[in-house]
Amino acid sequence: MKRLALLFIVAAVVIGSAVVWKRYRASDVHVSADSVASRVDQLFARWSGPDSPGCSLGVSRNGVPVYERAYGTANLELSVPITPQSVLPAASISKQFTAMSILLLANSGKLTLDDDIGKHIPEWADHGSRITIRHLLTHTSGLRDAFMLQGLAPPREDGADLNEAILKVLARTRGLNFAPGTEFQYNNGAYNLLGSIVRRVSGQSLRAFADANIFKPLGMTHTHFHDDPGMIVAGRVSGYHRDESGLHVTSSENGIVGNAGLETTVGDLLLWEQNFADARVGDHALLDAIQTPVISTGWSETSSYGFGVEIAKYRGLTTIGHGGGDRGIASYLVRYPEENFAVALLCNLDNIGENGNATALTQRVADIYLAGALAAPKSGGSMAAPVPVPLSPEQLTRMVGLYRDLSNDMVGRIFMRDGKLMASAGAGEEPSVELTPVGANRFVVRGTPVSVDFVPPSHGRSQEIHVSGDGPKPRVSQLVTPFGPAAAQLGLFEGVYSSPEVEGIFTLAARNAGLVMEIPGRANISLQPVFTDAFAGAIVGVVKFSRDGRGIVTGFTANSDGARGLRFERIKR
Repeated sequence: MKRLALLFIVAAVVIGSAVVWKRYRASDVHVSADSVASRVDQLFARWSGPDSPGCSLGVSRNGVPVYERAYGTANLELSVPITPQSVLPAASISKQFTAMSILLLANSGKLTLDDDIGKHIPEWADHGSRITIRHLLTHTSGLRDAFMLQGLAPPREDGADLNEAILKVLARTRGLNFAPGTEFQYNNGAYNLLGSIVRRVSGQSLRAFADANIFKPLGMTHTHFHDDPGMIVAGRVSGYHRDESGLHVTSSENGIVGNAGLETTVGDLLLWEQNFADARVGDHALLDAIQTPVISTGWSETSSYGFGVEIAKYRGLTTIGHGGGDRGIASYLVRYPEENFAVALLCNLDNIGENGNATALTQRVADIYLAGALAAPKSGGSMAAPVPVPLSPEQLTRMVGLYRDLSNDMVGRIFMRDGKLMASAGAGEEPSVELTPVGANRFVVRGTPVSVDFVPPSHGRSQEIHVSGDGPKPRVSQLVTPFGPAAAQLGLFEGVYSSPEVEGIFTLAARNAGLVMEIPGRANISLQPVFTDAFAGAIVGVVKFSRDGRGIVTGFTANSDGARGLRFERIKR
């Protein structure tokens, strides 16, 4: 489910050899610190062995670190354990530090949040709409996914700085996914661009600026933006991914910063969290701006985005946090401001915890330490445990098929597996989620606010599905008639194509009852037919061809989550 990204405690005080448990409010249950620590340890027991990657966990209350412990192994090849002092990549937690850098520059009068991007990036092309720094901060710019565009373009071999390359991609593009300010769409490229703006405005790299203005003043001595992949960092861990064949060492290091690139410890992150109360870096007005809800994320009814942080609710308490994930890493940093309570979690396994992320692990920690402050779990509503109703295989089979989103031509598949109804966001079957029936035509995705209603066909209209809970409004998709072009028909789409927004030449060839897109220096992209004159594949999403008055194919438009309406013209048959 890619509508997406992500995102994501404690009252035991350990000072030296003394362990103190103190009730924070009258409703708290008084338990020993040893008992609390034991329950937290149990949460991480499955990752605590010498043969497993794991996590570093830090917790603070009222600005005092009350719990720091590590589980698992930092490097499986050398049998080095993770410690609370281990340095791990924080992935998208980086965004709030990039936002702070921008706000510090605004406070010093070197820019304003309502500056047009072109004021600081002179090579910025006319995108048809005014895009501001504020739009970048709030994921409302409408910019296409720079990393997706780079993945389509032939690889560069000139040794250019990747951050500068992303800037050039975004500066060159002209089309937008939507009018700036009208939607929320999580955008890593926008935050990478903010890092470049810091460099252009301050005359320092994001790494140097953040070090001088944030990390050193707060005593975050083990934190930096890792803009040099070859840099040696003491205490840094290796990252791992687990699949059906076992564990594999992996890395996401590439020198890209702004949207990611922060490397840090849990102790340093807790120092940052306390700054929101102490205001040692930035004043209270600036810090309030970071954590003020600006726009609904659509991820849940209570989730909004500020500047680099998500403002949400968990069991009645406000949370201000952000998750991070990449190859080999998972992280979550969250603060409960009403309790002056924070938790930092950094892991060196990317598919860790519930639903493959670290967020739920921090919530389980909160369940233990904030039991007296948290509201009781919901007994009803979309997030409650669904009560399934039995449906026959025949009833479920009626739902099966490929569905087309009427708003953007994106497709999703409903299929059966082991007697269960499954859904995938794409023409294939992976990745997929189970749909749990709660009525004859109504299904839910367990553990999420997502519900799916099947509307039977009527009056010449195909069967529809209405999906609610994963965006600001329900999405409607219709069952499509299978499209199986013969070899001669496939040949009509063959040719050479180019796009003014993606540098390079793209060759389409008929192969295996579908098409293949050949990009010099990149892996081929297989395109399978989905509906008339339309194919679907990785990265590009749904490719919909256009024809002239004689029926000759003239080009195609690619629609994906990251790039809507990306146009390619046919330049050679």
